[in-house]
Amino acid sequence: MTDESSIKRDARAENHKQLERMLADRFICQTVGVKLVEAGVGRAVAELTIGPEHMNGLGVCQGGVLFSLADYAWAAATNYDEAVVSLDAFVSFCKSSTSGKLIAEARETSRSRSTTVGDVEVRDEEGRTICLVRARGYILRPK
Repeated sequence: MTDESSIKRDARAENHKQLERMLADRFICQTVGVKLVEAGVGRAVAELTIGPEHMNGLGVCQGGVLFSLADYAWAAATNYDEAVVSLDAFVSFCKSSTSGKLIAEARETSRSRSTTVGDVEVRDEEGRTICLVRARGYILRPK
């Protein structure tokens, strides 16, 4: 699991209120193996080293794993102040990957009172785009 002190943060994200919750996600962090490496206001980077447990029947990294990596980066980029839940996400799988490290970089591009929109690019170690995700989230407000 990623240690909160090891995550690179921008100055505006010093009080990232939801970061502890992001790091407590046992499924993504422990089962899937995703590591959060940067967290900021509207931006985050997560990584995954592909192992045999991430492969599908064709011997390439499973699409659900790619989406899980992207979704986690998106959550870390948008859950900085208030809690955000996904409304929808659209995935474009661009290239298959069979080994090495994958890097997901998420950017929030728009935020209103109730929704947020952004993009995630998942790349391999050589910088090739593996998949692109356009996501939209709903900002939860206390009742």
